[in-house]
Amino acid sequence: MRTSKPIATISYNTEAFLAERLAELVRNHKISDWIYIKHTAEVDEKKDHIHLWIKPNTLLDTMDLQNFLKEPDISDPTKKPLGCIDFRTSQVDDFILYGQHFQPYLASKGEMREFCYRREDFRFCDEDTFEDLYAHAFKGSDWAKRYQMLQALNEGQFTPTDLILNGTVPLNQATQLNAFMFMRSKYGTLERGGHSGHEE
Repeated sequence: MRTSKPIATISYNTEAFLAERLAELVRNHKISDWIYIKHTAEVDEKKDHIHLWIKPNTLLDTMDLQNFLKEPDISDPTKKPLGCIDFRTSQVDDFILYGQHFQPYLASKGEMREFCYRREDFRFCDEDTFEDLYAHAFKGSDWAKRYQMLQALNEGQFTPTDLILNGTVPLNQATQLNAFMFMRSKYGTLERGGHSGHEE
């Protein structure tokens, strides 16, 4: 794939090798930013790995990038080199939220994980840039705004009409908001919508 969009992959490189290669890509103006986080293998995964996000500074061929990240396996030189799987386009907000295994984010995707991580577990190219991206993922991203709205509704901070009147929820989504509030208050109870039972 040839792309200048942000991309992500799973890397099986050693951290020292990966950090050195990423620094070289920045020095050569091939990429302008990178973030990675090391994950312990979950019960359904084969081995520990690194989730890597890269922001290209130019048009990149991801196969060339994969070749650049090939690392001889010093534990057994006859094995295939360490490296990364195919790159995919990636939004940094999702990368950070997933990378941390932030439980509310995973739950919104219908997922759970054994291991959760912290902000301190991320490694990055530039601290100021990372702080800005991290804050946006948790406070300014589309997912964060939806999550904050649901939390506010759940805690009774706003009524559904407040959310429509202050512009948080567009008027054309009032029906969905009403359905949500109805499910929340009536789930698990008998409700016939004002009709009598079929035996009456």
